[in-house]
Amino acid sequence: MLKRIIGVITVKDNWAVQSIGFRKYLPLGRPEVLAENYDRWQLDEIFVVDIGRTKLGLGPNFELLEKITSKKLMTPLCYMGGIRNSNDALHLISKGADRVALDSLFRKEPDMAYQIADAIGRQAIIRVQPFIKKDNKFMCYDYNSRSSDSILCPKYFAESSLNFSELMLVDVENEGFMDSFSSDSVGIFNDCNLQLICFGGATSAEQIKYLFDEQNVSAVAIGNSLSYREIPHKKLLPPREVDIARITSFGETTRGANEW
Repeated sequence: MLKRIIGVITVKDNWAVQSIGFRKYLPLGRPEVLAENYDRWQLDEIFVVDIGRTKLGLGPNFELLEKITSKKLMTPLCYMGGIRNSNDALHLISKGADRVALDSLFRKEPDMAYQIADAIGRQAIIRVQPFIKKDNKFMCYDYNSRSSDSILCPKYFAESSLNFSELMLVDVENEGFMDSFSSDSVGIFNDCNLQLICFGGATSAEQIKYLFDEQNVSAVAIGNSLSYREIPHKKLLPPREVDIARITSFGETTRGANEW
């Protein structure tokens, strides 16, 4: 299985923010500028999440997506936030998103989520599930109600897996902190045929390698720590064949995917 690093851009009120436990937010700048950086750093995917859109009933932020896609990025782009139906999803794809991500729609209106899967294909959908650890159990977390009332059950997700390509596990309490993702959450999915994306506190090369050694982990998503230093992801993994090819073609430095 191809192992990927995904760069996450969290957006609040049209500004990219650093999120700490999804409760405290610090400004980072314009989302389209961060997206350009992620593209130049040759990450495997860019994940844009506009928080609060669903709770406020605002629908997707098409204007934001247009600003980002106007940069003519080469890196695949996934959008999340305010998606209500298949028309929204199709419009996002037409505006340049390669994939969409859904959270509350799968829980509250599963039939609508299935309709979106029929409209754009399951490979274009990431299912997102935030979780917290409570009394040594992993619990599903609802951002809107800020509550956790059900156990994270792999069988439940496996039953609907025909309607999404990957399941993103979001460690709510550790998001925004260094090297703190609850790696043992991955183990409960060992008996399920699901591809997992881990997000929330996975920042060190050691932990990312540990997660990538898990057969069912397809990607690690990183947000805040990518903003701390230039091309930080290069310190997280050894050079791959594609990286070596780029160096051979363009010398020791390159301005990124747009050049090749």
